[in-house]
Amino acid sequence: MLNYPLTEGRRPSSSLPTHVRHIINNVAGPIVMVSRWIQRHCQREQLAELEDHQLADLGLSRTQVRNECEKWPWQA
Repeated sequence: MLNYPLTEGRRPSSSLPTHVRHIINNVAGPIVMVSRWIQRHCQREQLAELEDHQLADLGLSRTQVRNECEKWPWQA
């Protein structure tokens, strides 16, 4: 959470009514989850593009990379 100085009209999130915090959490949770899936997908694409010598530097084999890249984005 960003720390903004308190100004007129702005309240810290802890002072928000419970139902408002509940709504924010229900909206933010799925957004964060999908964001992680997209990030994971992009990282796996980048991993798949590495050359064999780069994978060796990371201690990974082409088979390990293939197995990782075959996972669905929501699979860690």
